[in-house]
Amino acid sequence: MDADVIIVGAGLAGLVESNELVRAGRRVILVDQENAANLGGQAFWSFGGIFLVDSPMQRRLGVRDSFDLAWQDWQGSAGWDRLDGPHGEDEWANKWGRTLAAAL
Repeated sequence: MDADVIIVGAGLAGLVESNELVRAGRRVILVDQENAANLGGQAFWSFGGIFLVDSPMQRRLGVRDSFDLAWQDWQGSAGWDRLDGPHGEDEWANKWGRTLAAAL
């Protein structure tokens, strides 16, 4: 196989970038760990949602939100439960997520 670009990940970002590159005349290889039935990555689970924390629109609409609520929700869905032990596989994902949620 010969390509100008190899994109790892067929989530929304990978699919959009692949489309843009092909439209620009580039040859693209798109690889993903999932099979074709799961094309789109986690977009299926997000339903096109946007993650906001205590935004002006939420406040105008009377939606009660805070960093603590957002962080609790995200931890519940992300499943970052492997923080301790010899490997701590989720330690960096947890730190990244907490930092991002705090910045929103």
